[in-house]
Amino acid sequence: MQRNVLYLIILALGIVAVVSCEHEITFDYPTAETKVVFDGQISNESTFVRISHTRPVADSTKNHFISDAQVWVASDDGTEEQLYYDEEQQCYLSSTGLVGSTGHTYQMRAIVEGRNYEATATMPPPAPVDTIYFRWIDVLHQVKLFFVCVKGQDPLPGKRNYYLIRLLRGEELFRWNPRSGRSNTDGKFEYDIICSSDSETSSGLSDDGKPPLMDGDTLRMELMTIDRQCWYYFQSMAVSDRTTTNPLTNICGGGLGVFMATNITRPDTIVFDKETLLSKESISSHDS
Repeated sequence: MQRNVLYLIILALGIVAVVSCEHEITFDYPTAETKVVFDGQISNESTFVRISHTRPVADSTKNHFISDAQVWVASDDGTEEQLYYDEEQQCYLSSTGLVGSTGHTYQMRAIVEGRNYEATATMPPPAPVDTIYFRWIDVLHQVKLFFVCVKGQDPLPGKRNYYLIRLLRGEELFRWNPRSGRSNTDGKFEYDIICSSDSETSSGLSDDGKPPLMDGDTLRMELMTIDRQCWYYFQSMAVSDRTTTNPLTNICGGGLGVFMATNITRPDTIVFDKETLLSKESISSHDS
């Protein structure tokens, strides 16, 4: 009996201590010098450059794009064009429909707030796609994971190739992943991107807070061949999301971001249907 009373006293004191320790916590985020950020590319389809500033961690305001810079894109064939700012798309565009060509190296130059920036990138050949489809993996008979898989021809067999894979749901970016051709064999590649799980599609909730993949959702893939420097940027960006460090950059002059030369291949659009997908044979977790 005395032991029970003593236990209740200790428990009550613990509750009082916890309650009395409640107070508002103020996070003191470190400040850093504001830098200019570039998001630019020349591809087999178009050319654009977006320019903005870095923002503090606690700043949730909408990104503000810089509209009064001077931006040029030049090729190793001697041609050069100054881009113009498009208010609607909030980026710098080509007035002549400038596109890139395989094997050429391109330089982006910019004057932003009195400072000079530049970057160079070389355009690899495109990667032909043979097929794109959904597949699923049963992990320890507990979790069903859904993937988009793409197979195709290695554009430069015998050499390391680099890719950025983007999945778009409607007009919104859904998933992205940088890949290298380290595992390519016999002149072919095969890559997959995890999209969702059975529990997410059933509950309508996902771990990242975005709407999960649902029946009837259409996905479009952009398979982008890029050079090694640009691959390093996207690879480090995937890491920086977890470490709060800035990704590597190919921008010279103190800026951040990337300017890339890319060949884009667009496979057929695919539509998600969970019941049809699960009717197909699963791939065991150790094969993934």
